[in-house]
Amino acid sequence: MTNPTCHESLPRQIYLTSLQLQIHADKGLQPFGITLEQLRPLKLLSAAGGAVGQRQLSEMANKTPANMTRILDRLAAKGLVERQPDPEDRRAFTVVLTTDGKDMVSKAESLFSAYLQQVLTGISEQEEKVCRTVLDTIMMNLAGLEKE
Repeated sequence: MTNPTCHESLPRQIYLTSLQLQIHADKGLQPFGITLEQLRPLKLLSAAGGAVGQRQLSEMANKTPANMTRILDRLAAKGLVERQPDPEDRRAFTVVLTTDGKDMVSKAESLFSAYLQQVLTGISEQEEKVCRTVLDTIMMNLAGLEKE
């Protein structure tokens, strides 16, 4: 089978690959009623011990505060997170992962473990390492552009 993106620029090929990864991940998450965008804050909360300030969570997820508010509204409506007032700042909230949210993260991790194995089939550890190095370099170059 011929690769349809082989004649694309490298940034375009990265974009198209990322888009396909997201589409397939979202399909896998459909039975759980969440999207990949909604899963990210849940995983970040889980890794941070289950509770993080909303502003800090926005920064960790690289989302604007308005975008994070929208995502958290949806997660709260599904009972996966709760917002609790910050005792030190009346305008701020701490986002807390609920028991259902913890269960969701666990289910998603199982799903993505198998998904990742399938996606990386045929890629050696050395090839993965080179790919990570190249992507890290691109990210650093992009960060340098932002400073100009």
